[in-house]
Amino acid sequence: MNQSFGSEFANAARQAPRIFFAPLMGAVAAIKDEFRRVKYGADQNSKPLQSK
Repeated sequence: MNQSFGSEFANAARQAPRIFFAPLMGAVAAIKDEFRRVKYGADQNSKPLQSK
């Protein structure tokens, strides 16, 4: 039963309601977008960062 975190996460996502994983998936997508923005630089088509 030596499964990786990713496979266990995928199994849990199939069994649980999507609303439970929505915030986590949104956070992962935002982190990936930020890494892409930093790596490739902000271009004119990207949204500016929000300041509070």
